[in-house]
Amino acid sequence: MIPAAVEEVCATFLRVAPPGLVTGLYLRGGTGFGEWVPGQSDVDFVATLAHRPDAGEVHRLRVAHEQVAAAHPDVAFDGPHVLAADLASDARGCPDVPTVLGRLFEPEGVVHDGVVAWHELAWHGVRIAGPSLGELGVWTSAQALRDFTRANLDTYWRDNAEALAAMPAEGASEGACCWCVLGVTRLHHLLVTGEMTTKSGAGRWGLTVYPERFHRVLREALGIRGAGVDASHAIHAIHGERGSEYSDDRAARGRDTAELTAWVVAQGTEEQ
Repeated sequence: MIPAAVEEVCATFLRVAPPGLVTGLYLRGGTGFGEWVPGQSDVDFVATLAHRPDAGEVHRLRVAHEQVAAAHPDVAFDGPHVLAADLASDARGCPDVPTVLGRLFEPEGVVHDGVVAWHELAWHGVRIAGPSLGELGVWTSAQALRDFTRANLDTYWRDNAEALAAMPAEGASEGACCWCVLGVTRLHHLLVTGEMTTKSGAGRWGLTVYPERFHRVLREALGIRGAGVDASHAIHAIHGERGSEYSDDRAARGRDTAELTAWVVAQGTEEQ
């Protein structure tokens, strides 16, 4: 079942989008996996268009997303606007398209995670409007997905691991702990199992296969994630509801976050 808040955001977008331009709206990310956490999860979408929009239509798309943001200020609605033909083709060849990321509208944005997005749509996508995802014939390649995932660990996450190793205090906040621990574990899960999962699903998996020394920080990240609120805005409320694995020892949480991130990057980039 799609959460009511997600349905409302989608309904608003379809109502205010330029008439005749949007031919389909599909959801990926946590919604597709049945794990949408209020206060933390974005609504990740892919919209299909009837044609490449001209300048006037791009402007109207921008206005439509401004209206969505104004009507639903607590829910980020992020994603690209592509053609159905783009979804049927290798995501690595997708051109720059109108994209919303972090509430910022880009008239010609790069679809950085297209390989992941296409696979999430094909394997776990949710149709809101338009033809079924089966009819669209969304492109997939298990090898391309593995290559993209390993490269993500070897670049973005390796940089993060090195930064955390140099300054472990950066990983001491609840937000950083949750983001890093579950973020790298989700990628590692895919490389090991060949399957996509949620951040929480990856954390639970990690508790069954990772060395015991990482279980404490995994439980902490899962606790933060499960609280369903933005940890940076409600630290005391979260602690009051669930308790913390680290109590007042933020330094230990930062060290453990740094160590797990580095370990997973090493494991994920060494495994072939």
